[in-house]
Amino acid sequence: MKQYGFSEGRVKSFLITVLLFGMLLLSRNTLISTSLLGFYRSQFLMILLIFLMAALFLILNWNDLKCIFTDKRIIIAVGICGIVMLPMIVKRDWQMMYLSILMCLMFAVFLTFFVSYKDVAKVYVVSIAVLSAYSVVATYGLRLLPDSGLLSVPVFTNTNNVEFYNFGLAFVSQSYVKNRNFGIFREPGVYQYFLLLALFLNNFTISWQKTSKCWLINGILTVTMLTTMATGGFVELGILAVILFFHKKLYRSRTACLIVAAGFIIGLIGVGMIIRQRGQLYWELYGMFVSKFLPGEESGIDRVNSILTNAMYFIRNPFAGETVSEVLYSVQNNTSSTTILFAILGLFGGSLNIAAWFALVWKREQGIMTNLGLLLVLFMSFNTQNLVADVFFWLIPTMALIERGIPLLERLKQRSVEHGA
Repeated sequence: MKQYGFSEGRVKSFLITVLLFGMLLLSRNTLISTSLLGFYRSQFLMILLIFLMAALFLILNWNDLKCIFTDKRIIIAVGICGIVMLPMIVKRDWQMMYLSILMCLMFAVFLTFFVSYKDVAKVYVVSIAVLSAYSVVATYGLRLLPDSGLLSVPVFTNTNNVEFYNFGLAFVSQSYVKNRNFGIFREPGVYQYFLLLALFLNNFTISWQKTSKCWLINGILTVTMLTTMATGGFVELGILAVILFFHKKLYRSRTACLIVAAGFIIGLIGVGMIIRQRGQLYWELYGMFVSKFLPGEESGIDRVNSILTNAMYFIRNPFAGETVSEVLYSVQNNTSSTTILFAILGLFGGSLNIAAWFALVWKREQGIMTNLGLLLVLFMSFNTQNLVADVFFWLIPTMALIERGIPLLERLKQRSVEHGA
């Protein structure tokens, strides 16, 4: 699959990093977009970034415009537009969410013209690692300065009337669940998805020249995941750790086994101290792992209702789905991203997203159990939150689908021609 020129190597890397980092900060699930700048201003800035990069790309490839606009990816883009927009037209459901989802998909198609999904994955992982390290420092270190009156820090209130210290690239809750790490995101449950995706990409997509870099990033992301205190994040992290332990054959390494044993013992000691002290941290953990699973607990009921209700809407109208407002507001918190897509976009829209995640994850050399385990972990991570209109829910999987799909289709076409001859 052809990639077109885009400036010099270092300049290209810098521009892509700025673009993706800016998109990450402005994505609709950050506190920047929901509370500081506001949703519409953030969306405008995000669209502006995309258009500026697109304009620069077209200018630099002026002589190849005919090839670009007749590329197979344009046909794919048209097909995607049909998958997303036809349900809206058929239902006459004039909601901006369809356009938001389409923008995410078109951005992914656009990037494939000049950068690979593995390069995008590397920029994403490094960006999340940097933000993660800073968020831990801000949540448990920098916050002590304004708490003790030694430093004046800007404070803002989110849409749920929770006050946060603004440390620039990290936001720290002043009192409400103040021990939980929000990073730049609207809640820790959203943060866990971005962290889990980065952990997956770091270990199963990116090829680092030095393995030490991979494990350093693993350490940063793991510590950050633990500080989110997101129940789903803890479960996903545990399953991913088991998959890594066996896939990379770490059980053959005495050092790795000792590290695992030491981490387990330290964890037990830490939990014991927290239980003994019975402070705020204890009650936050109690809410995560005990009260959340008690009969009649709201969080669990909402998640089950989300899946069942979305499935009902899909069965009722499997090709066009139901209206956005009916789906999203049918239960108190509709959080299952996969089933939301089937309920809103129907069979083709929901299947497009599943196919993209399969394209990103599934590799023959990894073995069936590893592939299925990774898919399970990733689907768990984004089915506890509604992320269907977030750029980073679609970006890397869609790029992988295009990069792996086009060569596959070309090979199948070639075989059919040979058999026909």
